[in-house]
Amino acid sequence: MNEQVWATFKAVAEVGSFSKAARRLNLSQSAVSQQVQLLESQYGTALFIRTSHGVHLTEAGEVVYRYVSHLLRTLEESRRRVSALPRLRERSVSVGASLTIAEYLLPGMLQRFGPAHPSLRLTVTMANSRTVVEQVAHHEVDVGLIEARFGDGRLVVRPFQVDEPVVVVDRQHPWVRRGRVGVEDLLSEPIIVREPGSGTRWALEEALARRGLGIGDLKVAMVLGTTQAIKAMVASGFGYSVLSPLTVAGESQALAALSVEGLTLTREFSVVYDESGIRPEVAEFVEFVLAQSRLARA
Repeated sequence: MNEQVWATFKAVAEVGSFSKAARRLNLSQSAVSQQVQLLESQYGTALFIRTSHGVHLTEAGEVVYRYVSHLLRTLEESRRRVSALPRLRERSVSVGASLTIAEYLLPGMLQRFGPAHPSLRLTVTMANSRTVVEQVAHHEVDVGLIEARFGDGRLVVRPFQVDEPVVVVDRQHPWVRRGRVGVEDLLSEPIIVREPGSGTRWALEEALARRGLGIGDLKVAMVLGTTQAIKAMVASGFGYSVLSPLTVAGESQALAALSVEGLTLTREFSVVYDESGIRPEVAEFVEFVLAQSRLARA
């Protein structure tokens, strides 16, 4: 059904006159009558009662009017949304963030970024660091925040914060009473690790490699895809893990964080983006992230 027919029917119903509706729509009165008759033939019933003083809706016409009004509002809203898409794309930034950054660091950053940039819309997706780099490289997101050096020759990677992962155990673990952990301890106890591609796992692998060791030298009891799941298993006494101190802050009643003698666990959080053709708002967000690092150091 032609949208003009719906609009004509609605106008006649609202002004109560074919002639007045014709003037409102800049149509001839005969055109208005023909369109209303077409609609009535489609429904197989009269939609208006014609009188010498004008027209008013029949019971069927009242029903049609409610649906037509909703239909025309929906069509108009769809046009507004579609016309707004280019503007939304121009003033939006899609961010891919690794899980630790997305859950524990990014919320505070966005609280500071949002009020200072009210016209800029941010969308955030979470994945492990390697996946985030791939998303940026394939232009699935505008910018990535990662925990490891999963570089790509097409992309710029700029560190913005240093993180020093720690060994995490439940509060009843014997290591807590001893107050120290050595590399030999890590080799003898079950460990829960993140999946390959995770920045947390990468930091552990790098630290072990500097000691001539690898993940295969550890007693890997479980591989889990989220920090929350790992913390729950560690708190239950299932084993230990290596996590960012950001993830265990405020959980001292259930978990204990320990450093490891003879093993340097450190990594950099970085912002990664494609510098070619970078949009101003993406550059704006990148500079904001780097500025937060400078403020933290100051």
